[in-house]
Amino acid sequence: MRTNEIVHINGRYKKIDCDLIDQCHVCIRLKTGKDIRRVEVVYNDPYIRYEGSNGLVWPNYVVDMKRTGETFDSYYFSVVLPCESHRLKYYFKIYDDYECLQFSESGFTKNYRDDDLSMFFIPYITESNIFKEPKWVGNVVWYQIMPTRFKKNLRGVIDKLDYLKELGIDGLYLNPIYYAHSYHKYDVIDYMKVDPELGTELDFKELCDKAHDLGMKVMLDISFTHCSDENEMFKDAIEKRKKSEYWPMFKIEEDKQGHLRYEMFGMIRSMPKFETENFKTADYFINKVVKKWMELGVDAWRLDVANEISDGMLLRLNNYIHNYKEETYIVGEIWHNATEWISNNALDGVTNYAVSRAILAFVCDPNHDIWKYRSSIDELMHSYTLKQLKSSMPLLDSHDTPRIRNICQNDKDKVKLCLLLLLTFYGTPSIYYGTERYMEGGSDPDNRRPTNWQEPKESYEDIYYMTQLLIKLRKEHPVLANEGSIEWIHHNELLIMKRANENETLYIVVNTKEYTLNTMLPMQNEFINIINNDTIHPNIEIQRLGFMILKPVNQ
Repeated sequence: MRTNEIVHINGRYKKIDCDLIDQCHVCIRLKTGKDIRRVEVVYNDPYIRYEGSNGLVWPNYVVDMKRTGETFDSYYFSVVLPCESHRLKYYFKIYDDYECLQFSESGFTKNYRDDDLSMFFIPYITESNIFKEPKWVGNVVWYQIMPTRFKKNLRGVIDKLDYLKELGIDGLYLNPIYYAHSYHKYDVIDYMKVDPELGTELDFKELCDKAHDLGMKVMLDISFTHCSDENEMFKDAIEKRKKSEYWPMFKIEEDKQGHLRYEMFGMIRSMPKFETENFKTADYFINKVVKKWMELGVDAWRLDVANEISDGMLLRLNNYIHNYKEETYIVGEIWHNATEWISNNALDGVTNYAVSRAILAFVCDPNHDIWKYRSSIDELMHSYTLKQLKSSMPLLDSHDTPRIRNICQNDKDKVKLCLLLLLTFYGTPSIYYGTERYMEGGSDPDNRRPTNWQEPKESYEDIYYMTQLLIKLRKEHPVLANEGSIEWIHHNELLIMKRANENETLYIVVNTKEYTLNTMLPMQNEFINIINNDTIHPNIEIQRLGFMILKPVNQ
């Protein structure tokens, strides 16, 4: 048995393999090599004992784990265990073709008595241990707006609220609106003011009120890690040095010769870095900045470069924001695996770029195939808990990436397929402004072009209507969003993803070939393709890069 490939993480701060669903149910996971044929988990309350012939005995239950995922070299196994007493201890029995080993905190053993094992523990599940995301967030499709590039200013956004509502959008994600000299506004001069280029505080309040009237949430993008070198706090710190009340808020050093050096965002000298471990920094942002904008109607925050904010400041932000309004959503920009940041003490979710990478590679990389995509998604789904995935923000493109049209090399069928895969996955997805209008743009800053509102509709209407339809189907069929499981159905030529819950089963069928396929579905049913209401029989013809969402007729 290849024991070096077996992994189970059950730690206080990283417990992706020990997902606390509620106080009475835990999802246990195990990663193994492909030599493993079967896994059992042995479990019970740690304190239960009965008198046996040789003394006290720990009674236990033994259940098979289900294989729930697969990558090139690994299997994933999962099972949901009851724990009515809110506590649990457990170990694994792992079988390959030749032997059975026990796996516990004692490592790998063979035929040990239970009492001789140091088992994995869940000491006690309190209500505060259960990750809680805002109840509404999984129902929202966000629309990311750079106000200067969408329709010049906040008044322009107000003017387009009905357009966005008709598209199906119910969340406005606004890039920074604070006073700054740049068009992107991440180099903030004054966090307490709306940039005059964008309008006034009254304009922003009106935007929030009208968005709320239409059932939309409003998210503000903000950087707590850096500002502009023209920010008055930074200028005061540079001028007065250690005598400045703002000196501790920045990462500035003064050498023996009196020369100043300061850390900056990336390598951009005009963006000095805040010292987020200092209480004054957190006090300023919490008691002044966050408080002000939440009073004006903000429902959610997108934290720029969230992985560079200190844990202490994240905890204080989380406590303040959720105490002010419990159902506020906090999402952090993090590009790498961010399991440890999503918790009741930090973020409600993260920007799920892993979904973006998987989808874009699958659709746009000629060397990528169905198996690689399934492997990427399975790995992602076992790198986070299900609740973490459901509360994170998947996306295809943004102000930091080339536009989806350019990534897909002006292939509309590929763009539509990417939108399908995004809008039928877990999370609270974000669509970059202009995607529905088939806007083009390469790397930053070309991806931030102004929207051309005079462009003829015939140049983008097929993308617009597909975006609108997929959002509509996501809302009408929650099984396509956060209320359904994901299971792969094997087919040599098609990607088939089954989304199911106790009320509905749908099959997403995708042809990634560059030609039309005539093939047989493995599901022997008659279906309705809910995209166009066509009746579909198992023997199907599906166009190049085409897709269907199939509902069994007898359902």
